[in-house]
Amino acid sequence: MIVIWSCYEQWNSNVSVLMTNNGISVQKYSSLFTISTIEIFVLQPFITRLFPNTFKANKLRVILGALVFAFSYMIIINNGDYWRFVVGITFVSLGEILALTAIPILLNRYANDGNRGTIQAIGSLSGAIGCALGPLLGGYIITSLGYNSTFFTFFALHLLISLFLIILRKHTI
Repeated sequence: MIVIWSCYEQWNSNVSVLMTNNGISVQKYSSLFTISTIEIFVLQPFITRLFPNTFKANKLRVILGALVFAFSYMIIINNGDYWRFVVGITFVSLGEILALTAIPILLNRYANDGNRGTIQAIGSLSGAIGCALGPLLGGYIITSLGYNSTFFTFFALHLLISLFLIILRKHTI
C-alpha cells in the first residue's frame, strides 16, 4: 500500500509540473482526473465482475493492479503529448479498480472479529503514509535524477512489489 500510494501520488503532484513544463495547460491536467473518475465509474462494475470474490482472485487483482500501475509510468516517459497522459491516467484508473478495491477485501479476510478494526486501520494508515511520502519522494528523485528516471524507478518498484506478491501468493492459501 505504501509503495502503490507513494507512486500514485505522482499523478496528483509531480505530473502536473511535467505537463506544464511541456506546454500542456493546467486545465488539461485537471481534466485527467475527470477522465479518470468517469473511467472508474463506468468500468469498475464490469472489471470487478470479471473476478470471483475469492481469496485467490482478490490477490490476483492486487498483482494485476500493481502491474497496470507500473505501466502507467512507462507511458509518460519521454512524453510531451497530452494523449499519452490520457492513456497513462487510464492505466492508473484500471490499477485503482483492480488493486485498491481488492486490498480492503483481502485485509478483511485476514482479520477476525477481535482485530478487524486494527487490520483495516493499518491498511488505511499504510495508504496515508504513501500519500504523505509520495510527493516528497517524487520531488526528491525528480530533483536528483529527472522525470524519466523517477518514473522508471516507480515502474521498477511496482514490478518488484508485483514479484513479491506473486511469490507471496504461491505460499499462501
